[in-house]
Amino acid sequence: MPEINQSFDIDQPPESVWRFFQDVPRVVTCMPGLEYSGARSGEDGEEIHGGKVRIRLGPVSAAFEGEATIPESDDAARMARIEGKGIDKRGGSRASASVVYKIIENGGASRVELSADIKLSGALAQMGRTGIVQDVAAQITEQFAASLRATLAAEAAVAAASEAEPGTTAAPAPPPPPPPAVPAEIRGEALMLKIIWRRIKALFGFAG
Repeated sequence: MPEINQSFDIDQPPESVWRFFQDVPRVVTCMPGLEYSGARSGEDGEEIHGGKVRIRLGPVSAAFEGEATIPESDDAARMARIEGKGIDKRGGSRASASVVYKIIENGGASRVELSADIKLSGALAQMGRTGIVQDVAAQITEQFAASLRATLAAEAAVAAASEAEPGTTAAPAPPPPPPPAVPAEIRGEALMLKIIWRRIKALFGFAG
């Protein structure tokens, strides 16, 4: 099954990037198509994070519900391993992934290295044997990196403004980063709901 390796650069100190990665709900806000549903404690006290994600591989799409844990995390090395699994209740596909990320100092900035071992079953398994998984992974990583850069840059600007000396005028903080790109199928579903609602209002004479 697919093994994925991606990397990207962030113009922020590695300590700041690592600190951000430890806040799972905030990381999720930068990940396109991912919805965070909260955390709970497992039997051994390990924190379990729940979520939903919608993906499309060529003509096949799936909406996975699942959970993830972080069984390994090394502050000194700025490295962590994430184990996740999920199921598409409608299509019956299953997926599991072991993801390792590491944040490396890169001339005062940071490089994020990602490696993932993905296992697929069901309708997605056939697509997983093609290069399309690599293409989708590259696209998601690019969108995540862009959102992460914008988020960290905005936070750094706010921090710099708050530390400005009295009597000086700090540069205004940049606007909040745009939300992650919404998958086309989600946009299409939202448009269809709007059209149906308009027809219902016209039929029954609802106002507004």
